[in-house]
Amino acid sequence: MQSGIRFEVNVCGGDFAHVQASFQEWRRQPDFDGRGRWMFEGKSGVRRLDPAVFDNTKAARLALERQCGPQDPYALAAHVSKPGRTLWIVMAAYGA
Repeated sequence: MQSGIRFEVNVCGGDFAHVQASFQEWRRQPDFDGRGRWMFEGKSGVRRLDPAVFDNTKAARLALERQCGPQDPYALAAHVSKPGRTLWIVMAAYGA
């Protein structure tokens, strides 16, 4: 994990259109940290990390952590798929 950066993360299933719709719903929910912020506050949308599909959540999370920056105006989503399970990890970075 990058020093001085905090990450917000959420997970959902479905296709990328569902991820985009879920992201808009999440933005209307309070953040989990109890500081009076909204989830993904300041992020205008979500973009797919890349066309790759990850076979495990750890690899997807690490790739997201490497690519997300606090200056980004959007969150990133990584697609994870293994037999019997498909999901998306959505992540945004913020200055600590």
